[in-house]
Amino acid sequence: MEGVQPLDDSVGNTLRSRCQRNKLLLVAFVAQGLGLFLCLTFICLYRSAPQVRCYPSIQSIRIQFNGKYWCEKKFFRIIPEKAETMKVENSSIIINCDGFYLISLKGYFPQEVSVSLYFRKGHNPISIQSTNKKVNFITVVSLAFKDKVYLNLSAHNTSCLPVNGGELILIHQNPGGFCAH
Repeated sequence: MEGVQPLDDSVGNTLRSRCQRNKLLLVAFVAQGLGLFLCLTFICLYRSAPQVRCYPSIQSIRIQFNGKYWCEKKFFRIIPEKAETMKVENSSIIINCDGFYLISLKGYFPQEVSVSLYFRKGHNPISIQSTNKKVNFITVVSLAFKDKVYLNLSAHNTSCLPVNGGELILIHQNPGGFCAH
């Protein structure tokens, strides 16, 4: 029996190949377990993190007014268009985000008027004088959360003033700062 190998050598080779196979299976099992552990950790962290509500990046509003009367004891009622990202409460535009705002005011009146633009409690308003019975005013103002933007119109010798038409536009110029909704 020359062609037959001794029994001791073939058993040694078989044990060695089984041992290597078992080591490979163990390494593969550990790698899969580690991957599963990382995946479950990611899912748990994602679920437990507070959900951040996304808001439109640019706050803006456009309010048109016409055919209404502005009276001393009555607030001027302004109704925003439907797709606006800012709110109007008690004839004031509520500011939710800190930053710079472009404010544009245009209006047409039957007589010369004086417009006061209020934007922060305790600060002096911006005074705007009409020329040729119209107002065309643009400015940039730094506003903060809870500020309120509103107008006050006055004219010589009258307490109620008809407004022929106009619009007030506010556009947030630097989104990404503090916002509260």
